[in-house]
Amino acid sequence: MFGIGNRDVPPKVREAKLSKWYGNLSDADKVKLGRYLDGADSSDAAAFICSVSRLASDDHNYKFVASLSESAEEVAMDDIQRFHVNDASIPALYNMGEYDRCEKACDRGLALLAKKEVRERIERDNGGSLPESLYCRNYKLNVVVGVRFDYEEGDRLLERFESEGLISREDVEYRKQGIRTFRLQRTFDSIFSLKEKEE
Repeated sequence: MFGIGNRDVPPKVREAKLSKWYGNLSDADKVKLGRYLDGADSSDAAAFICSVSRLASDDHNYKFVASLSESAEEVAMDDIQRFHVNDASIPALYNMGEYDRCEKACDRGLALLAKKEVRERIERDNGGSLPESLYCRNYKLNVVVGVRFDYEEGDRLLERFESEGLISREDVEYRKQGIRTFRLQRTFDSIFSLKEKEE
């Protein structure tokens, strides 16, 4: 009572109204969080978690970013805040090699982006268009093409993204060409490797 239990909660965490969330973190995650508190944005819960996630990603502390995203699921947020927290976790999951989890996070982000109010807010905050670094879109392609080597699905995704207004026709053609080049390079590499083994 009377806030006595909050004495160990860092001021920025309290400002972001995340005291309960902080109390549920493991001791190890509390220590990791301490490294990034100086650069954290404490204006609200989502801003705090996103800013810490970005700082930790820059530090290649991907496991901590993934842990932050999971722990944030218990925090009350609106759809736009949830989108940003989810999107911040995607590069970390990819860089950890957690491709199934990464793809699921991409699908969650794309589902949120399909909501009119989320899409309009993100475009408004980015000067009227979707940002180039839209992780849920970009990393979905990275997993499908670069990890699973499903080139046909990559082309289908690009067509879908264009139909949903997530990418321009010009960008679709550019990326399809990139997929074709990547596919040819992999074919060439596998033939070259086979010849080396035979010799």
